[in-house]
Amino acid sequence: MDQRASAAASSAPERETELDAPGGREEAEASFARYQRLAADFENYKRRTRQELADRTQYANEELLRRLLPILDNFRRALDHTPASVDPGWLEGIKLVARQFEATLAAQGLTPIPALGEKFDPTQHEAIARQETDDQEEGTIVEEMQPGYRLHDRVIRPTLVKVAQPPALNS
Repeated sequence: MDQRASAAASSAPERETELDAPGGREEAEASFARYQRLAADFENYKRRTRQELADRTQYANEELLRRLLPILDNFRRALDHTPASVDPGWLEGIKLVARQFEATLAAQGLTPIPALGEKFDPTQHEAIARQETDDQEEGTIVEEMQPGYRLHDRVIRPTLVKVAQPPALNS
């Protein structure tokens, strides 16, 4: 065994390292640069995956909330057109249920988009009519036809509005 160890020790200085070989240093630097790019790509992949998972979690209920909005609209319409002959105690109970429903939707991140008196914003509002008026500045929302909603920072239903325009000049 001593002979092998001494033979290996004597041949070590004679052997050329890979870095000393022609093109060895350039190849090592190129390999290291590839490694750095792959490591950066992998970090970007992990960050993107985390972000996609967070978005998916945050907006997981979006479809359900979209389906509940027409029910909320109809509930409000029914309350707005309550007959005078309805028992006041019963009506108060129904209003309480409506408030609970709205609070539950708000707890999920659903918020109404303000409209009346605001400037028209095509990213949040959908104009379905114009109204000639001198009372409001052009482009101001004068009537909300259907409420719009946002889930966190994403518009899931734009507010349907009527927008002010100056009266036409009669010649």
